[in-house]
Amino acid sequence: MFADELAGNPAKKRADEARARRLRAKREKQAKQRRHEEEKKKASASTIASYATQNATSISESKDAKAVFDQAQENRNAALNITSGGDEKSAAAIAESLAAPELKSAAEKAAEQRKLRAEQRVATRAAVTIQSIIRSKQTAKIVRREQRAIFDKRIGDLVALSNILKSKSNQEYVAPQATATTMVAQFLFFAVPTLRDSALASDMILLGDDLSRWAQLVKYLLLPGVCGNNNIDLDPILPWMESLAGSRRFEKILTLCVKNIAFDHGKANRTKNSCCAIANSFMRAILRLDGNTYTGGGRDRVYKRSCSLLLPASATDSKNCDLFLSLRATLFFGPSLNSSPIPVDADRLHFSADRRERAGTLVKLVLDLISSLETSGAEQMAICRLSSRFLVEILTVPLFSLKVISSSYDCLVREGRHGPSPLLVRYIRRFLSCNGDNLLDGGMETVLYNPDVSLNECNATPVLCLLGTLVQLGRASSALNGKSPSEIQYKPAAEYYNFLALLINAAPLGTFSSRMSAVEWVYNGSSSTPIVLSSAVIDQVSAIISASTVRGLFNCAIDNDALGTKTTLGNKTSKDKKHEQDLEELGSTSAANVAAKEAMTDRTNSIWRSGWAKKLQSLISGSGSSGIAKPTKIPSLSNGAGKLLNTSSISRQLANGKGPVDRTVTNAVMASEESNKTASELNHSAPRQDYSITLFFALCRVYCSILSRWGGYGKHDLVNRPLPEKQDKDHASATTEKCVTALLNVLCFSTSLLETAWAVVQSNPRVVSDLYAVIDVRKRGEAIRTLSSDPLYNRSVHTLGEAEGNVGAVILYIFTACLCHTLIVTDDVEIHDMEKPLPKHQLRRLILLQKKLLYRACCLDDVHEGTSKSQSVTSNSFGVALIAISANAMSDLYSRSSRRLLCSPKLWIEEDLLEKDMKRCKTHQDFISLLSVPICRICPFLVSYKCRLKLFERIVTTNRTEIQGSNELRNLRPGIMCTVNRSRVLEDGLAHLNKLGRDLRQRIVVSYLSEVGARETGVDVGGLFKEFWTDLSALAFNPDYALFKVAEGSPNMSMYPNPLSKLAHGQDHVVLFEFLGRILGKALYEGITIQPQFAHLFLSFLRGDHSYLHLLTDLSTIDSESFKYGTLSITLSALTSKSATLYNNLMFLKTYEGDVNDLCLNFTVSTDDFGVRGSEAEVPLVEDGVNVAVTNENKRSYIYLMAKYHCSDRIKEQSSAFTRGLWDVIDRSWLRLFNEPELQVLISGASDGRIDVADMKSHARYTGGYTMLDRNIVRFWSVVNKMSPKHQADLLRFVTSCERPPPLGFSSMNPPFTVQRIGIMRDGEKLPSASTCFNTLKLPTYSSEKVLRERLIYAIESGAGFELT
Repeated sequence: MFADELAGNPAKKRADEARARRLRAKREKQAKQRRHEEEKKKASASTIASYATQNATSISESKDAKAVFDQAQENRNAALNITSGGDEKSAAAIAESLAAPELKSAAEKAAEQRKLRAEQRVATRAAVTIQSIIRSKQTAKIVRREQRAIFDKRIGDLVALSNILKSKSNQEYVAPQATATTMVAQFLFFAVPTLRDSALASDMILLGDDLSRWAQLVKYLLLPGVCGNNNIDLDPILPWMESLAGSRRFEKILTLCVKNIAFDHGKANRTKNSCCAIANSFMRAILRLDGNTYTGGGRDRVYKRSCSLLLPASATDSKNCDLFLSLRATLFFGPSLNSSPIPVDADRLHFSADRRERAGTLVKLVLDLISSLETSGAEQMAICRLSSRFLVEILTVPLFSLKVISSSYDCLVREGRHGPSPLLVRYIRRFLSCNGDNLLDGGMETVLYNPDVSLNECNATPVLCLLGTLVQLGRASSALNGKSPSEIQYKPAAEYYNFLALLINAAPLGTFSSRMSAVEWVYNGSSSTPIVLSSAVIDQVSAIISASTVRGLFNCAIDNDALGTKTTLGNKTSKDKKHEQDLEELGSTSAANVAAKEAMTDRTNSIWRSGWAKKLQSLISGSGSSGIAKPTKIPSLSNGAGKLLNTSSISRQLANGKGPVDRTVTNAVMASEESNKTASELNHSAPRQDYSITLFFALCRVYCSILSRWGGYGKHDLVNRPLPEKQDKDHASATTEKCVTALLNVLCFSTSLLETAWAVVQSNPRVVSDLYAVIDVRKRGEAIRTLSSDPLYNRSVHTLGEAEGNVGAVILYIFTACLCHTLIVTDDVEIHDMEKPLPKHQLRRLILLQKKLLYRACCLDDVHEGTSKSQSVTSNSFGVALIAISANAMSDLYSRSSRRLLCSPKLWIEEDLLEKDMKRCKTHQDFISLLSVPICRICPFLVSYKCRLKLFERIVTTNRTEIQGSNELRNLRPGIMCTVNRSRVLEDGLAHLNKLGRDLRQRIVVSYLSEVGARETGVDVGGLFKEFWTDLSALAFNPDYALFKVAEGSPNMSMYPNPLSKLAHGQDHVVLFEFLGRILGKALYEGITIQPQFAHLFLSFLRGDHSYLHLLTDLSTIDSESFKYGTLSITLSALTSKSATLYNNLMFLKTYEGDVNDLCLNFTVSTDDFGVRGSEAEVPLVEDGVNVAVTNENKRSYIYLMAKYHCSDRIKEQSSAFTRGLWDVIDRSWLRLFNEPELQVLISGASDGRIDVADMKSHARYTGGYTMLDRNIVRFWSVVNKMSPKHQADLLRFVTSCERPPPLGFSSMNPPFTVQRIGIMRDGEKLPSASTCFNTLKLPTYSSEKVLRERLIYAIESGAGFELT
């Protein structure tokens, strides 16, 4: 019976068909009766209408209104009574028409009747349709229930038969193909159509008992035939491939398998889990996974059809059974499709085990299938597209690693050290091969754009999600995470991290933001909406900058033995030795004196200005050459034979038509070979055999991208080049994020990155070649500001592993960033005596390199013919950051060199800068405009000090001429009168001038009163004012006045504001400091050199950009002793002794290797006002500092705060008042051209006060009959040469009212120093006199040199005013 039932009994079928015909005939008869009854009702309604019309006519003829109303009511009631069993709506309409009879034409009446009949027909048809649908649904439901019962009986018999066979013969029962086809069609008939009434129709998700029926169907009907390898004829799927209906049936089967693994709208139970496992087994069987050999006959066709349906190469070709779409949906919204893509508190506990198991099953299925296609010899491009789809559609799901069990994606990261590349890296390669052209244009966001999920639904961009996923997968791979150097795979890891660098550059700006909420703006036409990015995804990304990760990666990527770091850094070339010799020649000369000499150096005739000489200058360390060196043989350690130098990089440049290669490249290659050789000789441990520097390059790209985008260089383009008028969003942060500081701490103090990167800059041929292209404008057409840190995609090999792109700029940037950060905690003693962080000759090499880079960025880019096209190109955040960090490093080194010379001044200078520009300037605005050029704003130290002094002089002179007028132009304005008593210079000056403020720029006309009150003779044409201002400044800056304090032990009596000035002058001390600032400003404005020498830290305040990073070094400039390593005599007991200097104490604490807790220090500082007993007080350095102990962990903070208190906090009020007064007269932008020693020279000339008599003599003029060869002039210069420095200064003051020469020397004195002949008959007739307004010495014709000396000294020592004139 079971066999007959399965095969289908023909007799039973005929009986069923006869019964169905009888039922249809009965239904048709009943429908005919209903239609007859409805027609009878319609006839009755027509009769009523006719009767009502006749009555209305007769009544209208009687014209009795009451009768009309009564008759209408009767007609209405009659109609309602007659049609009470019919259609009430139609009857009521008839009654209404009868109740309000009107006079209408016959046509109108007929139209109304037709309209009513039409409406009735429509209503009837609608009712019939609704009833038909309801009856069909009910009938279908009954039929499906019957079919389910039949299916249950059949499947039950099938299961029983299978169990019997298995228990008897341990074999699986394989049902006939016809049986399988019939039962599958039956199941699809009663299970799948029900989905049309459900919201789950598009997902084909089975519910209730149909799920268990489906599991039994697959397990007992399909799987045995699919897994059975003995008889292909029993495979139930093969016949389906022969027809369109069968192919659709197969597609539905696959869709049910995929959807019911991915989705579920009920609670997880054993049946559902079993169904997922069975469906997974079925698909893996037909896909030839897990060792299944589903081959032979028509199975190849089934296999190919399954692959094309489950994994279409493009999303546009996808069907309902597409694994990518289902997996993406369940990962985003969960199996129930109602979950949030990113929970509010996204944690592993919020993702159920069932959800992770379902997603993991599909992930593993997809990965295994792609791998199977790869091994089966499928088309390579198809494999690439599938891998790209997986990366774009699946790995861009937020929190992927938390939503999927780790075992499902273990194959992505599982490969061993000596095996093939991890599958994850191969997927990245394939993604690049499909999308490389788009990535070249910076289109990562476009490639990863997914329109199915908006940022409003999922608050994390695809780029951010992919970055977080890849970071987490990389951490799980021993071949990529750097936890074990023995397992790292260098080249695959380099490809992986280069790809991360691409993603980091495309990630939202809030990725590494220190703000509580990172916001991304969604633009919708003219409006925008802020979206708070998911902190959970950001936390996943932030793992890349964790201290342990960074430390481990660079420890694996750096092999100093292989790179020869120690040898490279220790090597000194002849040029290095020349620089050292130049520095030794300067000896102990102070930086201020060096600056003074530099100001008077004439470089206009230097041979190094010529073009051929410039070609000889080296860019980094070696001497330049326009030729190409011949291959040089270098001894080999391995076989003892020589080998040719590897000059592939040089040959590549020549092949690309880049012209001759600088000798620097050749020297760098040779240095690399020699370094590797020497390192192998000196170190007992051989370098790792499989070491590759490509991983180091890739890591530098990753962290360089982070440092450049979030390092605070995104506010504006430093060189003020063209920017787009409107940008959708900022690409770089305008402030330094906390994560950058933490990252730099790890890079600088937990790795050897700084030393290694600088060694690579000098020794690696590729890096040297790249830097050469960056520095030399002829070798690279793009401006430096347009440089990118992205690796370039190599179309030929589809990989990022070979570090394409300008890796040299990346290495230079990350080195410079680390150097700037390290210099923050490095004092001058460590730099000069301990050679930390780099040897001094290496710092000089860095100065040369950075000088060339800044010179090109500020002066050549967008001006040179080869870069003119880049004017319309938007600046890149990396290029701008490279310029900024280079300028910061150079400024820091230049500032340190201003305290203690690192190199000779000429090493900083780029010749001829601003000279031509200044010659073109005519007005004050022209000269002011030069202050805004990049070279003056970013790196003024590249311009010679003399040129900057000239620029300052032109700015001041042109401004003074505009305000005061001049004698030459004959427009001298009257000026402000000021009467001064010689005995009350300071008091009268304060009373008359302090209230002027910015009006001090006007001309001041001085009239002197003698000590007895008599007005002195003489008209002020400038000389009296200079004399008055010199006297005023000498009195005002006198330390005895208690406004300024002299640094203890300072050799040049350098001064800084007295911290206790308020105790001496009360609240007036602020007014006095403002007045002193105006005194200094007026002196600079009038070109008067004055006596005071200021401490380095105070000069920093005057420039308006005081650096708080060098406070400890600044403290040494006002302390009484200098600290020297190697001769340290400070003991532990001396730390608290008042005899020990503060600077030495802090340096001892900095280098103390014991437990700082033993010193019993806290965060307070004791003050002792004027040494008065009982005036001591403790000032907290931090909140509740008395209870905060100094420990080994916070001692650096204590040292910094202590130095800040003494160098800044105590004198902040006084310094602020002084600078306000100074800037009233001199704009601060004018002073930023100079560093501290240069500013001191601008104020008071050379610090030693010596006068260059030779310079004075060479620029002197003679009038009244004197000539250079006159014997009286010869005697005069002989006397001046033999004078003491004090008498020389007095002579200069006697003639010019200033005791110091101008900063630019006597060549800039206006009017020039002049000696006028005064004829006399006897030696005693006249004394030498002067006209200070015109810088003229009136020298009588004395008879001998002895008389001349006596009379001259007597005159200059008299101290009188114009009485001797």
